Formats: sequence, structure tokens, C-alpha cells
Amino acid sequence: MAALVLGLVVATAAVAAPDWMDCPTPCRCKWSSGKKTALCREAGFTSIPGTLDEDIQVLDLSGNAISKLSKSAFENVGLIHLQRIYLSNAGLTEIHRDAFRNLTILIEVDLSHNDIREFHPMTFRGNERLRVLYLSGNPLTKLVRAQFPPLPHLRTLELEGCNLEFVHKDALIYLAALETLNLKYNLLRNISEATFVNLANLKTLLLDSNPWRCDCDLRGFRNWFLNSKLYSLPLLCYEPLRLTGKHWGDVPPEEFACPPQLYPYPQLQVQAEAGGRITFGCRVTGDPIPEVSWLYDGYPINRTWIMIEAEYQWTNVSVNNVSESDVGTYTCLAKNLLDTASMNFSLVLPEVVTATTVSKSNNKIVWWGLLVVSLAVMFSAVITITAVCCVRNKNLTQRRNLKASVSFTDQEKKLLDVSIATTTDRGSDSCEALGPEVEMIEPPVHITIEREPVSSNLVGRKINTM
Repeated sequence: MAALVLGLVVATAAVAAPDWMDCPTPCRCKWSSGKKTALCREAGFTSIPGTLDEDIQVLDLSGNAISKLSKSAFENVGLIHLQRIYLSNAGLTEIHRDAFRNLTILIEVDLSHNDIREFHPMTFRGNERLRVLYLSGNPLTKLVRAQFPPLPHLRTLELEGCNLEFVHKDALIYLAALETLNLKYNLLRNISEATFVNLANLKTLLLDSNPWRCDCDLRGFRNWFLNSKLYSLPLLCYEPLRLTGKHWGDVPPEEFACPPQLYPYPQLQVQAEAGGRITFGCRVTGDPIPEVSWLYDGYPINRTWIMIEAEYQWTNVSVNNVSESDVGTYTCLAKNLLDTASMNFSLVLPEVVTATTVSKSNNKIVWWGLLVVSLAVMFSAVITITAVCCVRNKNLTQRRNLKASVSFTDQEKKLLDVSIATTTDRGSDSCEALGPEVEMIEPPVHITIEREPVSSNLVGRKINTM
């Protein structure tokens, strides 16, 4: 009887217990590699399905359209026993930093070939048993400092074809157990050897098919990488042009160089006060360290009052007691085995309006000119005065030679008598008494005779005599 009761209890429990293999359509649930697996590939899901059994250990959602993994995306649907999650090519663009929260036995995650541009450095915090992480094919562009939280068991990190341009030297600082790192087909031009210093267990490092710029910034990593024996394919230089296509191992380390770069201080045009002091200069970088020299108007500076000082990357020019002769172009010239670079500085003085001055030689010319002009004026004046005097003397002589007696016609005598009579009567020179006779003669002509006045009695006496 007891055995019968026990059998009924077991049967009832078996009937009541859910069957993990009863997957919602279109998923298929089965055993795979000893794991309870739910295959939901290309099933049209837009979020994590909530009808799967909590005992599912492997979940494949590749090929769906799940654009976002929200906070506790798997815990919220009861899938806390997941060990492997596949979300390749699932349209993902955003992952919450706590999307994988409380998945403590998670060992593998595939997020490859999505549109994830960045993810929070704490995204996988708490997933300490994680061993394999696939992030290939996402447009990440950069890995920042401590991009991954402490993952003491992570062995493989795939970042192939992610458009990575920059990897911080401390991006992998918490991945000490890493054995395989794939960085192929990215856009890396340089990387620091310090990035891999703490990766003591690293066995495979794939870096081919990146546009490596073989210059001084890559030299340290080049030396470390060739000595590490981690590479499988030889790495090629993409730039500079003179090294394009050459294997790293075929290029001597000293040819991994940087040309001189110049940076002005304070600016390319420098204004100074006459009589003052001015300092300007340039910061020079390059590897090997460039040799720096200064030119003034294209020639080496050899003036004692101009000082050239160099300290670390700076070379400065100081001009004391600035004058007009110091104005011009100063050239900072830097040269190393790779290239030569130059930068021109213009030293100017402020414009000052000044009065025009005459030199001693010009002063003499001016004085002589003034003297000649003065003499010419004086000579002209003398000639003019002389001419005027001559004319006056001639006129005076002619007047003195004029005859005292004048003969008159009968008509003139008659007019003269009338004039004298009129003058005597009226005491004026009026000719009103002439009457109609005046109309018969020409208009009067005024004649002035400069001689001793003749009294009227004498004139009358002479007329009577006549």
C-alpha cells in the first residue's frame, strides 16, 4: 500500500512539473553538448522571450530584431541559469550596463555583427565566470580606459572588424587571464606596448590588416611585438609612403621616426617697442630629436644683442634694445634624418608719425637756394626801381622844357577871354557863360601845365598888348 502511495506521488509530481522541452513556437528546445538549449534563431523576436523554461542554459537568439537589451533583460524573464547567450546579427544598438545582471554562471556571450557603437565599462560586472566574449563586427571605434570590469576567467576576446581607431593603454587592465585577442581588420594606426604589459598569459595576438603608421609612436610597440613571438602573419607598414608595404621586421627601428613639428609662441607676427626687449620662439617635436637653428632674413643670426636659448622642446629668441634694424623675418629651422621643417616669425615696430628732418648736406642746399632766390629778387627790385626812376626823370625833363608862351588862334583867344571873365565874375571855372558857341567846338581838353603860376594881371596885360 505504501509503495502504491509513493508511486502516485511521483506520478503526480511528474505531471505537475513543467517540461523544459515544451518551447514556444518557433523556438526549438533540445539537449546540445550536455546543455538545455533553446534555439530561437531568426524567429522574429523583438525582445527576450518570456515563455522559456527557467532551466534553459543555452539561448540562441541570433538573426532576430532585438534592438535593445534593457536592465536585467534576462533576469526579468526568469532566465537566471544561462551559461551561453548568442545574439549575433540581432540588430542590437544599445545594451544597458546591467543587462546581464545576476547571470553568475554565464561563460560565453556572442554579440558580434550588431550596431553597437559603445558600451559601458561596467556592462559585464558580476559575470566573473565569463570566458569568451565576441564583439566582432560592431562599429565601436575606441576602447577607453578600463573598458572591461574585472573578468578573472576571460580567455578569449574577439574584436575583429570593429573600426577601432584607438585603444587606451589601460583598456584591458582587468583582463589578466586573457589568452587570445583578435584585433584584425580595424583602423589602428598605432598602439602602445603598455596595453599588453599585464597580459602575462597572452598567447595569440592578431593585428594584421590594420593601416599601421610606422613612425616614432609605433616604434616601442614594434620592438615589443617582434620580440614577443605572438604574431602569426607579418605586419605591414601602411604609411608613411616611403615605408608602404614593408614588413615591420625589415624596417630598422630608427626608421620608425617622426618628422619635426613646429608650434609658435606667442604668434607668428610679433610687435615690439623701439628700445625694448622682445622674446618669441617655437616648440619643436620629432624623433630623433631635431637640430634647431635660427635665421634672420635667410641668414644665420650673428648679432650679439640677440640671444638664442634652448630648453627641452623650446627654442627662444630674445632681442634686446629693439631698433629698426632688427625688424624682419626670423626663421625657426628644425631638421632630423627624416625631414626638415621651418616656421617664419615677423618682427615689426608700431607705426609712428614723425616730422620730416633735413640732413646737414640738404640744409646747405636749401640755404644756397634761398640765397640765390633772395639775390634774384633784390636784382629784380633794383632794375625795376632804376627803370621807374629813369621814366620819371624823362617826364620831368620834358615838362621843364615846355615853352612858357603859347600862340592861340583867334577862336582860342576869344574863349580864353570869356574864361577869364567868367572866372573873375564867379570865382569858379564854370563855362556856362559861353552859350551856344561852345557847341561849335570840340569837347574841352583838360591841359595841366606844371610851371610857375602867372598872375591874371600879366595875362591880361599880354592880351591887351596883343
